[in-house]
Order: sequence, then C-alpha cells, then structure tokens
Amino acid sequence: MVEDQVAAVDRLRRALLTFQGGQGLLLKAHRQMKGLPAGEVEAFWAGPGARLERHVRGTAVELVEAFRVFSKAGLVANAEDRHRVTEAQR
Repeated sequence: MVEDQVAAVDRLRRALLTFQGGQGLLLKAHRQMKGLPAGEVEAFWAGPGARLERHVRGTAVELVEAFRVFSKAGLVANAEDRHRVTEAQR
C-alpha cells in the first residue's frame, strides 16, 4: 500500500511539473507572436505551435490520469495542485 502511494505521489508530481512546463512554453509562444505579421503567426501555429499544443494536451491527459490514481490511493492533493488538475481537464 505504501509503495502504491509513493508511486502515485511521484507520478502526480512529475505530471504537474510537465504540465506546468508545457503551459509556460505555450504562454511564451503566445507572447512572442504578439506584433508579428499574421502570416508568420499562422505559419508558427501550423507547424511548431501545433506540436506544442499537442504536447500540452498530452501532458494534461497524463495529469488527469495521475490525479485519478493519486486519489484512488487515498491521498489528498492541496488546493494549488487541484487547481492545475482542473486546468488540465479543460
């Protein structure tokens, strides 16, 4: 039981960090696109930006699943972590 809890905590921690990192990259990309010509912005979101968005969606799916396992192990997340999971569910 304790090993399951340790594994669930570790998985949730890694998923949270990965999701937060992806969100940061997405925010950075949005900021860098401000003021650029529409053609450059569209080209970015059609290529590297689309890959970035897929990555963030993937990290969101993993975070939601990690939280499910975490909760099933009888553990309780703090408010900040629950907020991140809610963001991931959107």
